[in-house]
Amino acid sequence: MKTKFLLMSIFFVAFGCKKPISTDAGQPAQWGQQPELPVVNGEARFTLEAQDYFVNVMGNTLPRMPIFPALQPKTGLVRGYVADLSGKPLQGATIGVRSTATGGYYSGVSAQTDAKGYYELTVPWGAADFYAAGYTIDYGQGRVTMSLYSADGKLESFPSKDGLVKNFVLLSYGVLNKDLAGQKPNDPTNYAGGSFYITYNVADPSSVYNPSTYIPDNAEIQVTLVPDGAGLYGEKKTFIITKKASQLNYNFLVMNVPVGSYTLKANLKNGPQLRLEAVGRYASVSPYFGLKPISAVGSAQLLFTPDSQLSNSLTLPNRGNWGSLQIKVELPQ
Repeated sequence: MKTKFLLMSIFFVAFGCKKPISTDAGQPAQWGQQPELPVVNGEARFTLEAQDYFVNVMGNTLPRMPIFPALQPKTGLVRGYVADLSGKPLQGATIGVRSTATGGYYSGVSAQTDAKGYYELTVPWGAADFYAAGYTIDYGQGRVTMSLYSADGKLESFPSKDGLVKNFVLLSYGVLNKDLAGQKPNDPTNYAGGSFYITYNVADPSSVYNPSTYIPDNAEIQVTLVPDGAGLYGEKKTFIITKKASQLNYNFLVMNVPVGSYTLKANLKNGPQLRLEAVGRYASVSPYFGLKPISAVGSAQLLFTPDSQLSNSLTLPNRGNWGSLQIKVELPQ
């Protein structure tokens, strides 16, 4: 798939490795015709009232899955395919499975997919589960590891002796666990898309200390995300979020944004531009990601920040691997 963000392979080995094969019973994998990619373009607007503190711009939806070659379970083996959303097999994705027997000690094995996107693992005896499923892409001028989503949405433990077929998909947005979304709707790690916080200070009419940079009480902050080009799967949607400033809270979360590069604009609605500045934990984690430049008036480039680094990453399946960058907005002096 030739897109702006070239898909690359993850490189890590944990607990052991078995070289995968690319055929089932000696027959080549049959990747059939795939459905068209979802169209994600146009413009979406969101209005947050004073008490609102997050917005999920793609909602609790999930893109349709690709069609995988058929496989049958084999005793003692975990196997399957990994693909992108278009149905292209992903070579070099890492899948890790661990099992535990009496005493609670874990034994694990991992493998990378072959050119057909196929992996196969001989799992140690016991109750087994997936501890890793990751893939690395080139993103902007850097590289990030992304979590893989189980195509059936399930990750329950299973008896290793029974064997299992499990396929995985690389997503750019979407809810990863719908049950968790109902319990914690503002958890950005439950979504494949990127996320960030907008933080600010609000002027207090009852206080004598109100710096000129503070956002006026009851003013409306308007944040606009404009794609710099096509996203991971061609997404070109613009998002406009308007938030009423008040003493009730001093930040709001924007999450589940399709992975891509964006121009982030900030201003008061029908008013002046605002200064943007990356602050907090993820502000300087990498020269390649986050807000560029780190401080600007009116607009800046935004690339989402990975939560963990490739050199020591064991990426969990069905869990977003993006950190929520904090971006402070204020009136320029």
